[in-house]
Amino acid sequence: MISRESESASRIVALLNSESAAGGDALLDPDRFRAFCSALEIDQAECKVDETLLAMMRELRAVVTKCIEEPSSKSAKALENISAKAQLILRVDDKGMPMLASAAIGSASIAALFVLAIAASSRDGGWSRIRICDAPECNKAFFDSTRSRTRRWCSMSTCGNRAKVSEHRQRQGQRQGEGKVQKKGG
Repeated sequence: MISRESESASRIVALLNSESAAGGDALLDPDRFRAFCSALEIDQAECKVDETLLAMMRELRAVVTKCIEEPSSKSAKALENISAKAQLILRVDDKGMPMLASAAIGSASIAALFVLAIAASSRDGGWSRIRICDAPECNKAFFDSTRSRTRRWCSMSTCGNRAKVSEHRQRQGQRQGEGKVQKKGG
């Protein structure tokens, strides 16, 4: 059982939430993207942050969101196409341990870090615990660390509370409506 978010799952959640980052979408301009990478301790010094990279990262975010919200062969194929751009290869270290790595250089190497995070989180069980908030006005990603894997909202104190209050008001309204119908007929 995973009781806490892995580093790989944390990177995926950050990517998914980059659209609602403080100061606006972190994948819209080079300065915001550099700040986003710095917050995740990703070295982008040897990387040219240009529109090509930003477009690739926005595409990756959209595809990963689709894979989590509505897993399908179409969304899986889109993720496979992006991972091909990341040029993943199997490397063996000095001790004979195989590991996934990226042969990509430049801009594609940053996208490769996120594709590698997806691979690592599927291995450690984190991928299946990444969720999108059920609140229609929210859409934030979060890591479900509950034992039952049933968490629905990014935050119980905001989105969860709003949903429960709304459900309660609907039930109250239905009960009051039932009472009026009975009075008319009785």
